[in-house]
Amino acid sequence: MYSIVGRNVSEAFYIGLQALDAGGRVVQTRGGNVAEFETPVCTTYKVPTERVLFYPERDANPYFHLLESLWMLAGRNDVEWISQFNGRINTYSDDGVVFHGAYGYRWREWFGKDQLNQAVTRLTTYANDRRTVVTMWDANTDLVEGNDGKDYPCNTQIYFQARDDILDMTVCNRSNDMIWGAYGANAVHMSVLLEYMAARCGMKVGTYYQFSNNLHAYVDVLEKMSGILGTPDYDPYACINEDGSHYIPPPIVTDPKSFDEELEQWFESPDTKFTNTWLNDVASPMLRSWQHHKSQERIEAVLEAASIKDEAWSQACVEWLGRRYDK
Repeated sequence: MYSIVGRNVSEAFYIGLQALDAGGRVVQTRGGNVAEFETPVCTTYKVPTERVLFYPERDANPYFHLLESLWMLAGRNDVEWISQFNGRINTYSDDGVVFHGAYGYRWREWFGKDQLNQAVTRLTTYANDRRTVVTMWDANTDLVEGNDGKDYPCNTQIYFQARDDILDMTVCNRSNDMIWGAYGANAVHMSVLLEYMAARCGMKVGTYYQFSNNLHAYVDVLEKMSGILGTPDYDPYACINEDGSHYIPPPIVTDPKSFDEELEQWFESPDTKFTNTWLNDVASPMLRSWQHHKSQERIEAVLEAASIKDEAWSQACVEWLGRRYDK
C-alpha cells in the first residue's frame, strides 16, 4: 500500500500529484484514460480542519465544497438545492429529483436510522470502542447486475475511534478521483463530518485517514495540474498569518445540542441569528456571496466573500471570484 502523509489537504495534494506523476500507470476506462496508483493508497491528514485547497490551477469551488458539506450533515439528497452551486451535478441523478448515493442521506435516513446519532452514543458510552462504523454502501441496492445507475457511493464505510478524548476517523473509498474527489470535495466533506462528530462527542479533532482502493486522475486533467509541482513550499494556512504561524479556523459547532436543529433551520432561513454562530459568520455570508455572484452583482459578491469570518474560506472565495472576474 502507498502512503501519503500531509499536514493538510494542500500538502497531501502536492505529494499525491508528485507521486502519481512519477509512478502512476495509465489504464483505459469507460470515462477515458486515467493514471492510477498500482496499489491502494492511504492518505493521512494530520490537521484535517485545514481543509481549504487554494491552488489556482485546481480552481476548487469553495462555495460548492463547504455548502455541500452542510447539505450532507443535514441528511439531504435533493438535487434542487445543491445543484445551484454546481450546474453539472444533476447529471448524476437518475431521476433529476434525488441522488441515489447521497452520503448525508445514507448517514441519517437511508437505513431507517440516524447512523450519526447512533455513532455518538457508542463513542460516548463505550470507552475505546472499535465497533463504531457508519456505512454508505447498501449491497441490496448498490451491488446489482448491470451498470446503468449514475450515482453509487464511492466512499463506502467510515470508522470512528476515540482514544484519550481525541476522535480519529478512517474513510474507505472504492474508487477515488484524486483531483476532483480525494483532495477536492472529499477532504472538505469528511473533515467537516469529523469535526461535527468530535463536537457532538465532546472530544478533540484527531487524525483523518482516507483509504482509497483505487486512487487515480484522468490524464487530461492531470496534465493541467503540472504547474502545482513547482510550488512545494506553498502552505496557505501558514501564509495567512503575518508571523508565519498556522491559521486556526473557527469551530463549526459551538452548541452541539442545538446544531442539528439550527442547521435544518438555516436552510429555510439563513439570516436567522443562531447559537452556533459559525452559521451566521461563515455559512450565511458565503451563501449570500454566491447568490450575488449568480445575479452578476460582482462587487456585492466580493464584499460578502470578504466578510466571511474564517480567513481561509474568505480568501478562497475572493480568489475564486477574482479568477472569473479578471477574465
